[in-house]
Amino acid sequence: MINLFANPLRDRMHRTENSLELWILEAKGIPIKRKYYCEICLDKTLYARTSAKPRGDICFWGEHFYFSPIPKLENVCINLYREADAKKKKDRSTLIGYVQIKIDQLTTRHPVERWFVFFFIFLSLSPSLSFIKV
Repeated sequence: MINLFANPLRDRMHRTENSLELWILEAKGIPIKRKYYCEICLDKTLYARTSAKPRGDICFWGEHFYFSPIPKLENVCINLYREADAKKKKDRSTLIGYVQIKIDQLTTRHPVERWFVFFFIFLSLSPSLSFIKV
């Protein structure tokens, strides 16, 4: 009966638990139109979404996300959407741009606050002037 609970190989194995703590702080350099929100994708899987915020001088969310346990990750993608117009029923939210972050840039034991450049879907928007702070 004791053999069911004691496994010498399992007892010598190392276990790694991965977690990710992320703050979506603000975006700047985006057009003044409607409200914006972000979706957080970990290795192409949607994990979270911020609330929709109107854009003033900056678009501020200040939202905290904690993911645990998660599988080993390669990258984090933050998609920026412009919310659909509530008056138009057929209007959908529009993907404006995205930020692709390699997990190596976020792997630290202390908080890192950085601006990342958006890659825009529409060429009329200038990616050199638009950033998100994570």
